[in-house]
Amino acid sequence: MIEPLHSGYAESKTTSHAASLKSLINHLLRHPLSETMRRSDSSIKNEIPAEICMITNENKVSPVIQELLSTIINNSRKGRIHIRAERFRDIIILEIEDQSNYNGYALDYSIRSIEPLARSVGGNISIKGQQQLETIISFSFPDKPENTTYNC
Repeated sequence: MIEPLHSGYAESKTTSHAASLKSLINHLLRHPLSETMRRSDSSIKNEIPAEICMITNENKVSPVIQELLSTIINNSRKGRIHIRAERFRDIIILEIEDQSNYNGYALDYSIRSIEPLARSVGGNISIKGQQQLETIISFSFPDKPENTTYNC
């Protein structure tokens, strides 16, 4: 079960709420995924800039991100995982890179099972390099309604 998230909302002029994506990832890594991380003995670096904020309902996107992280960590052994994100207008692209992928077929199969959950929030998952040492999983999802300003 996913815990309620408290990642530091801020209110803007249009009363839209924004949450830091970096804070969301940190929360997930500290709480629901901490045991998974310990078992995999992987190092994880959250390289998401603090200024990338989400308008999207955090409780909709968070289960997808948690499943992705859990799947990647579970399929990693002593991995080097880097988490990055970029915003392109009203789309956020979250990239999770495993620099020591040891079982690409299992990872690919597991990631594909999360696709329906991603689609349910209007998102898309792609995977590149699943049969190589370095694998990048991307989750893109819509964010920020038009003509809305916000602050993290």
